[in-house]
Amino acid sequence: MKVTRKLHPGEVTTVWLLLVFSLFVLYQAYRITGFSGLSSAGAFPLAAAFIMSATALYLVFDNLRLAHRQSADDHHPAWLVINELMPLRIVLFTALIVAYMLLLQPLGFLFSTFLFLCSGFIYLRGSTPLRSVLIAAVAVAVIYGLFHYLFRVVLP
Repeated sequence: MKVTRKLHPGEVTTVWLLLVFSLFVLYQAYRITGFSGLSSAGAFPLAAAFIMSATALYLVFDNLRLAHRQSADDHHPAWLVINELMPLRIVLFTALIVAYMLLLQPLGFLFSTFLFLCSGFIYLRGSTPLRSVLIAAVAVAVIYGLFHYLFRVVLP
C-alpha cells in the first residue's frame, strides 16, 4: 500500500523561504575566508551551509512535484496557513518571551527570569502555581550559583 503525502498549508512558501535563507547563509559562510582549504576558518560553516542549501533545494523540488500532483481544490486560504504555522499557543508564548526581554533591563536578570519561568510553567500547564514558583526559584538559584560562583559572571 503506497501512501502519498499531501502538502501542509504554507509548506511551499516556507520551503522557498528556507532555500533563500540557506543560500544567504552559504554566501555569508563563503565570505568568512572563502574556500582556501579544509582547515580554514570558513570550512565548517561552508560545509554546513552547503548541506543546508542542498537539502532545501531538494525540498523545493519535492514540494513542486507534490504540488503538481495535488488538485486545485487542495489550495489553502491564508487564514488556514497562518493558523497552521502560528498556533495561538506559540504566538502567546512568543509574546511572553518578548515581555521577558523587555523586563530584563528594568527588573534585572534574577527577578525577570523568575517571573518568566513561573508564568511559562503555569501557561504551559506543566505544574500547579505553587510547584511552578518552587521550581522557578530553585532554577534561578542554580543559575545564579553557577554563573556567579563557578563562571564568575556578573548577572545584570
